[in-house]
Amino acid sequence: MFKFDRQQSVFDFGKFKLGGQPGEYPTCCIGTMFYARHKIVSDPEHGVFDAAAAERLWNAQAEMGDITGNTYMNQIVAESNEAMAKEIDWFAGVSKDDPFLVDSSAPEVRAFGVKYATEVGLADRAVHNSINASITPEELQAVKDSDLDAAIVLAFNAMEKGTAGKMNILTKASGGAKKGMLEYAKECGITRMLIDTAAMPLGNGSGATYRACIAVKAQLGLPVGGGFHNAASAWDWMKKWKKQHKEAFAPVDIGSNLVAGIVGADFYLYGPIENAPMVFPAAAMVDIMKAESIAELGLEVLTDNHPIKKTM
Repeated sequence: MFKFDRQQSVFDFGKFKLGGQPGEYPTCCIGTMFYARHKIVSDPEHGVFDAAAAERLWNAQAEMGDITGNTYMNQIVAESNEAMAKEIDWFAGVSKDDPFLVDSSAPEVRAFGVKYATEVGLADRAVHNSINASITPEELQAVKDSDLDAAIVLAFNAMEKGTAGKMNILTKASGGAKKGMLEYAKECGITRMLIDTAAMPLGNGSGATYRACIAVKAQLGLPVGGGFHNAASAWDWMKKWKKQHKEAFAPVDIGSNLVAGIVGADFYLYGPIENAPMVFPAAAMVDIMKAESIAELGLEVLTDNHPIKKTM
């Protein structure tokens, strides 16, 4: 579709690469597990879940990746330290090399997660989510003390809206933070930075969420993505409409990611892992479109494991 003048960073995540010019590598699709009210979790505080069901969900995503060529990670969301340890242990047992996100709504649980991933020898597969303007000193220190070198860096600026606000929070003291988020990440030893443009609801900054994808790649050359489906989930009109027209939500939910793909996103935090059978074919479609266009720009697909080679 287009080529950025700035050289684009490409990071290794085990058996695949993430980043580069649009069209060179497949988009990475990251499904979420063990989130609040996930039906496979019976006791979120103590990390009790249906392991067989969890494995089926993970294998379904992995199978979609094998079919389409899109790469994938697991977003592990835990409600407590105990749950985090159990969920990481479970994932290490069902997957030997796939990356996973260390995530929680509680900063102390995220801090524990990066420490635990280091202790059990999984730091090279773990991605901290996230370095952001509200991160606590304790969580920052935990990331710094860990062996992790990969993290999502969140471009959320509560005090300055728009694309400029998102770029400022990354690069300078802004939004109440004493330093830019990229500087915090570097101080923590993060060398594989994945920028999340912080999806905003429709009517409250969603346009900047997508425009920032272009800005990040153009100005910073870093891999970019986000939880774009949150814009659809927070759309008040759709919340009412889907009560009578349930079928209307899925195209909006999945489509929110595809718009980002067209403007250069390298990864989708697409939400519940149950949606993998819908997300991966759609992601593959956009990747094929991008791959078909880059020859005119002097570029080429740089991996055999790409939707244009797997599904055509």
